[in-house]
Amino acid sequence: MNLSCGIVGLPNSGKSTLFNALLKRQIAQVAEYPYTTIEPNVGVVEVPDERLSSIADRLSIGKIVPAAIKFIDVAGLIKGAHQGEGLGNQFLGHIREVDAIIHVVRAFKAEKVEHVSGKIDPEVDIEIVNDELFQAGIDKPAICVINASESDLNSTSLIRISEVLKEKYHTYAFLVCAKLEAELAELPEDEQKAYLKELGVEKSALDEVISQSFKLLDLITFFTIAGGKMVQAWPVKRGTTMVEAAEKVHSDFAKGFITAEVCDWQKLVETGSWHAAKTQGKVATIGKNEEMPENMVVEFKFSV
Repeated sequence: MNLSCGIVGLPNSGKSTLFNALLKRQIAQVAEYPYTTIEPNVGVVEVPDERLSSIADRLSIGKIVPAAIKFIDVAGLIKGAHQGEGLGNQFLGHIREVDAIIHVVRAFKAEKVEHVSGKIDPEVDIEIVNDELFQAGIDKPAICVINASESDLNSTSLIRISEVLKEKYHTYAFLVCAKLEAELAELPEDEQKAYLKELGVEKSALDEVISQSFKLLDLITFFTIAGGKMVQAWPVKRGTTMVEAAEKVHSDFAKGFITAEVCDWQKLVETGSWHAAKTQGKVATIGKNEEMPENMVVEFKFSV
C-alpha cells in the first residue's frame, strides 16, 4: 500500500492531534507553539469496512484484515511558504510526495494555543493554504476538515462555512473535533460507544475522515478468502487490471495468472458459500487484462 494522504494546514490548526487520533496512539508531538512538526510523521490506518465482518460471519471465517491508508502529518504552512517562508520549501516538498490532501482548518478557540494570524477565521485560513499550494504548483485532490470545539460541532455558522467551502472549492468539507476524537481514541471500544451515545453521535468522525480519504484516492476494494480462514480487503486504484490486482496479493498469482473468478460480496453472503454461489450462477470469470470490478470477492487461478 503506497498511496498516501497528507494532513496539511496552518500551524496550530490541530493537524497532529487529528493524526494521533487516526492512529489511536501518540506519535506526532503536540504542543502550544508553531512548527512542532518539522519532519513528517507517517502512519498506516485501517479502513472501517462492515462488509468484512458480514463475509466473515456468514462464512464462519475467524480472521479479517481490513484495507489500509497511509497518512502523513506534514508540518504547518504559513503565508509565503512558496517563497521559502517558515521552512516552506521543505514542507511543500513533503506535500508534493502525497497523493491527496486532508486540509485541517482551525475553528476552535483556545487561549493557550495561539492562532498564527492572531484571529480565528476558517475562510481566510483555507484561502492562505490553497493559495500557497497553487503558487507552488500543487494541484492534488483534497477534503477539508474544519477542526471545531466540541461545543460547536452543531454550530450553524460553521456548518454554513462548510457549505461555502464545498461550493467554492468543489471539495468535501465537514466538522470534526480533533481533540475529542483524540480523547475518544484513548478509551476502550465499549467506553467510546457509550461516550458517543451521550453526545448523541452514532459513530466517530474519524470513520468519515478515513472513508472520505479512501474515496479521495479513488480507490476500490476487492476481497480474498485464504483457505477459508481469513478474509482480506485489498485497496486498488480504480481501473486496475486483474493481473495488476493479482500482483498486489502475491507475485506468483500474477506470474502464473490463468483467470480470476469473482462474486459480488453481497451475493456470496446471501448464498452462504463459494460453492453455492457458483452453483447458482453468481460467480463470473474475468481475464487478466480486464478491469477489477468493485466490491468483488476474488479467487485467482494460476499455475506455479
